[in-house]
Amino acid sequence: MKKNNHKLLDFIQRNGGSITLIGIIFLAIIFRFYQLSTLPPGLHPDEAANGLDIFRILHNHDWRVIYNTNGPREALFFYFQAFFVGIVGNTVLALRIAPAMFGVLAVVFVYLYTKDWFGRRTALIASFLMAVNPWVVTISRDGFRASMTPLMIALVAYFGGLAFKKSKAIYFALAALFFGLGFYTYTAFTMFSLVVVGGLVYLLIFRRDWLKANVRNLLISLAVLLVTLIPLVVTVVRHPGDSTARAGGTSFLNKDLNHGKPIQTLLDSTTKTLLQYNYKGDENSRHNLPGEPLLNTFVGIMLILGLLIAFSRFGRVKYAALIAMFFAMMLPAILTAEGLPHALRSIGTAASAFTLAALGIDYLLGKWYKTFPINAPARVFGTLTFGLLLLLTALIGWQQYFVAWAQDPQTYESYSENMVQISYYLNNNSVQNNYLVAGGYEANPVQYLTYNKSQYKLLDKNSLRDLPLSSNSQLFVFPAGDSSKDLVSILQAKYPNGLLSEHNSTFNNKLLFYSFKVN
Repeated sequence: MKKNNHKLLDFIQRNGGSITLIGIIFLAIIFRFYQLSTLPPGLHPDEAANGLDIFRILHNHDWRVIYNTNGPREALFFYFQAFFVGIVGNTVLALRIAPAMFGVLAVVFVYLYTKDWFGRRTALIASFLMAVNPWVVTISRDGFRASMTPLMIALVAYFGGLAFKKSKAIYFALAALFFGLGFYTYTAFTMFSLVVVGGLVYLLIFRRDWLKANVRNLLISLAVLLVTLIPLVVTVVRHPGDSTARAGGTSFLNKDLNHGKPIQTLLDSTTKTLLQYNYKGDENSRHNLPGEPLLNTFVGIMLILGLLIAFSRFGRVKYAALIAMFFAMMLPAILTAEGLPHALRSIGTAASAFTLAALGIDYLLGKWYKTFPINAPARVFGTLTFGLLLLLTALIGWQQYFVAWAQDPQTYESYSENMVQISYYLNNNSVQNNYLVAGGYEANPVQYLTYNKSQYKLLDKNSLRDLPLSSNSQLFVFPAGDSSKDLVSILQAKYPNGLLSEHNSTFNNKLLFYSFKVN
């Protein structure tokens, strides 16, 4: 027995890093897939718009680089979602498997690039922090294309780091490939080009010998990048307005948003974005528990320490690159003037923020071990203290997302609980003539969830008033809201014998929608 125990301990000691990484990946899977079919509790119209474009992909073979049905949106993410919609069907879960999967892969590649740049211990800490952080978990469980951004940045950082150290053409090609593919994911990724260009300028100034030695590899990476970008470039050249409308509409230069004070607006957005990590976070329930900082107190302080360490070592390429990654990926939020602070537009900073925080933790651990080089109890105490803080970080992350956020009524409103329940009602209550009285954008979740499952006609208030009387069975459904009283009056006047029913939330019994049956 003692011999077997000795072998087990020896195995754990030899493979502790790998075992820890497997545990972190398992934790990331739990945080991203647990209750994924019901959390988030509904389907936002923007998510549903993705689903409507996916129908064009699956049924009409309408292959595009950018879809403009809900504003310009890069399409690569939709193709991954389409794979799961094709297998699972047009459900809420089908739209969220891909982002959850990308969230897990992002944890893995944050580990890989951080290990390559700063060592295994820092990498394990960084990947753990990312695995359990509620801000990243929230974005990873949404059906929005922004969820791909941390993964693409980590991929470029990993293969770019290998290219720099090993000077092999395959790593240059892979870094260029994923850099190019990143432009097909989310508009905010374009700011990462500043990191790449800045890195080349940095090398031109300080590492010219490396550049001269890798001219061939750089030309290979340039060729791969250009080939990857050809479809996007062609689309942008042909339809420039369609490709830039979204960014222009939210820019701090937009006069409707800056009220004639662009500089003041820019300073305000910069301040709010910088403070979102430690002071006050996004108020939008789709992105965050309203107002909560994106990082807990411990991780937030470690981020600041990590930044100080990185700035003190700015002369080394990896630290300069890490700083550039962090601040460049803040720009998508800083350069906008609405909904600030904006956790979704800032998601690109996640790939570097947790590495910076891990640098801070690793630095303090190193200082502690140097202070007590041979005092075993003191070293164990230091390890246990930081271990407890990391455990609390995981518990806080779980509580914030799966308890506080999941039980917040604003969360249900943000994800159009009413329209999702209308969809399920229509799918289960088909009569001869079904009518949904709602706005077109508002109805996106219904259009997605009822596709090939039930038939209805979409009406607005005026169309309802002008609808000819019929002797056939009819069902009218409309969400509760400011206009619902008028809709009830119109229906009762047209059909005095109709049956009006209220439908409430199973979560908090809030009135969600009305149905009006005419036999």
